[in-house]
Order: sequence, then structure tokens, then C-alpha cells
Amino acid sequence: MLEDLEEEGLEAVGQVMHPDPFTAIQNAMQFYAVDEIVISTFPDERSGWMRGDLVGRVQRTTSRPVEHVVVTPEQAREGAAR
Repeated sequence: MLEDLEEEGLEAVGQVMHPDPFTAIQNAMQFYAVDEIVISTFPDERSGWMRGDLVGRVQRTTSRPVEHVVVTPEQAREGAAR
């Protein structure tokens, strides 16, 4: 994934973080210069992260723009197959 982003001209860093996405974001912001946060979820009815208001919580606790990308399970499978 990082190579794909780099090929598109985006600078990205990745590593295995805390399994809770909110905690992972908070921890990453301590170690990296973050310009924007991108959160990818399944649609509302399928996403535990959305039921827990992950996007809203991140928006309220950071000063960075938050982009929310919704991906269907089918799109996720297609992307993983590439």
C-alpha cells in the first residue's frame, strides 16, 4: 500500500499500531508530522468504528483535517486481490 501511495506522489508512513484505531491515531500523532488523517471504513451499517463515532471523535480531538473514505466489502476484496 505504501508503494502504491508513493507512486501516486503521496508521502506516507505506515507501521503496525494499537488495534484500537482511535488510540493508534493518537499515538501516531505523537511520533509523526501529520498533515491529514484518512480513515477508511465499511458503510455505517457494517462498521463498528462508525457506530463508535470514530470519525467524530478524531475530528474533535485533533487539529488536523480528517478525510473519511467509505469502502464496501466488495471494493475491499477487489483492492486486496490486486
